[in-house]
Amino acid sequence: MTDQTTQLLLKKVKKQKKWTEGVFVNPVYWMVNGKPYYMAGFTKNNQSVATAYVTPGEENREEALEAQRHLALFGDLSINIFDIGTDYLKINAAYFTKPLSISVSAADPAVHEGRDAFAELWKIQQNLSSLIKDYKNYYENDVLIRKELTEEDVQKTLETANLLTLYQYLNLKILLEKNAEIQAFASFLKTTDSWNGLGQEPQKFVQGITGNTEKMQKNLSNLNVVPDADFEKMKKLNFDKMVADNQKIIENQRQHIRYPQ
Repeated sequence: MTDQTTQLLLKKVKKQKKWTEGVFVNPVYWMVNGKPYYMAGFTKNNQSVATAYVTPGEENREEALEAQRHLALFGDLSINIFDIGTDYLKINAAYFTKPLSISVSAADPAVHEGRDAFAELWKIQQNLSSLIKDYKNYYENDVLIRKELTEEDVQKTLETANLLTLYQYLNLKILLEKNAEIQAFASFLKTTDSWNGLGQEPQKFVQGITGNTEKMQKNLSNLNVVPDADFEKMKKLNFDKMVADNQKIIENQRQHIRYPQ
């Protein structure tokens, strides 16, 4: 979007805003009948209160609704991906690799089970990191450069959001089901000569990862995942569910479209 286009669109949007509101225009667009439609928003206290769908030419309500179907879905999901993904990217790999580098010599089976569970958490963390980094690279070096959204972009974003949810689900499931065993592994590590060599942050991490099971259970329930022992089947089930759920959300958001009427 050129500076001239930005100023034109902002001028249109500002005509619709209330005096206490801020405005923004997203840099990506959806083509409808040869016209690029951009999603704009009205904010108050850093919260979105309404939207508008604008084009450099003349807007049409039906065209705007068609653009909204894609732009709102892409916008909502990509924001969630980055919001959630940022927290996972902050987790240093050493928090997993250093504890896992210590040999387990304990006879207690719970310690070995805890170590195996912690190793599974490390695999999930690597999958999450790779997923977020790949999507971030795609978003910044592909989407934001060409600006025009396609069905493939929406599909990729849906797939990424679905995988992100499933990895969170698997992560929480292990933490809840193997909580005592992971605690046993952490307790064993403290008895080893290698414990002090881990460093303060990895020590805090391995001891604190099992904390607040009540909150973890609530977070697991809020994910609302349809479980299945077959990961590929679970991925398909929850993808279809996500598409249906988001369709309802996007339709409900239409009551907050301020422009065009």
